[in-house]
Amino acid sequence: MIKLILFDLDGVLIRAKDIHYNALNKALGKKYRITIEEHLGRYDGLPTDAKLNMLTVDKRLPIEQHEKIWQNKQKLTLEMFSDELKIDQKLHDLFKYLKNEGYLLGCCTNSIRRTALTALSKIGVIEFCDIILSTDDVHNTKPHPELYWKAMSMMKCLPDETLIIEDNPHGLLAATRSQA
Repeated sequence: MIKLILFDLDGVLIRAKDIHYNALNKALGKKYRITIEEHLGRYDGLPTDAKLNMLTVDKRLPIEQHEKIWQNKQKLTLEMFSDELKIDQKLHDLFKYLKNEGYLLGCCTNSIRRTALTALSKIGVIEFCDIILSTDDVHNTKPHPELYWKAMSMMKCLPDETLIIEDNPHGLLAATRSQA
């Protein structure tokens, strides 16, 4: 019997592919900019630090620039979330219904904690979340299953008591590897 439902953030609870793509490209500047095809085919769903490491290999982005670009990308993402995300009444009603039915609810994301909390608050579902885990809470990000294992452990649920809602290949692989 399912007791715990874990949702990915980007692509499942919010439509943020464009926000992440635009924020990353603004932070990268013209020289290291990526196309939307590159983003969707290679970088989507990965944490920013992983994207920057890949860009060092793919486009020779200097490692010395990673921290500055990372900070700028996070700042831009939060600004865009604040401007563009609104309460999603259907999602709010769904979360309320699931809570009333007795389910434990959570969000597991490769986003940083501040971004996750901002997004969940803006769309009106944070109050229903029993657990929120971000890339800040684990050593291994998706596609590794650590986020999901940690959530199940903290909520005292087994994989066969857990339903994971994911949308992209990295997250789907993490969900599959978690055995939920």
